[in-house]
Order: sequence, then structure tokens, then C-alpha cells
Amino acid sequence: MKGRVMLGGEHVMLVVNRSASAARNLKDLIEFMDTPPVLIAAPDNWQEQLGEQCLDALFVGPDMTDVEVDQLLTDIGKLDPNIPIIMMSEEGSS
Repeated sequence: MKGRVMLGGEHVMLVVNRSASAARNLKDLIEFMDTPPVLIAAPDNWQEQLGEQCLDALFVGPDMTDVEVDQLLTDIGKLDPNIPIIMMSEEGSS
């Protein structure tokens, strides 16, 4: 299964974050910019949330562990190595 190459799936963006409320806030902000629909998921269920939909971009929340981020990026790379990935950071962090 290739993310953007897949036929028949709706194009979506995905926000993966441990905090559901922070993910919803980011979803609302992104959708305000007239984008494809935005799904939100926790690090352990993003694949179920994505299903057969075509992933256009991934937003990675700042509250994920290094292990969770590494696994997510590995799995996304297998799906499609060309998917844009936006790494979010907490205010004041570098």
C-alpha cells in the first residue's frame, strides 16, 4: 500500500499526538486553511484511523516519545517515503 499512489482513497492529512485536545486544536487550525480533511490519532492507532485513505501530510505532535516518533516515521516511510512530515514542538523548546 503506497500513501499517495493508492487509488480510490480519500485524500487526508493526519495529526498524531498523545493529547487528544491538542490534536483537535491543530486539526481545527489546519482545516481552517481549506485543506483536505484532517484525521487525528494517538501514536498506537494511527494506522486504524488512516485505513485505506490517501495520506497527503503528517503532523507529529510534540508530546510523543522518541521511540514513538521513530516507529511512526519508519512506518510512514514504508507507506510512502515522500509524504510531507511536519514535526511540531512545544513553545519555548528548540
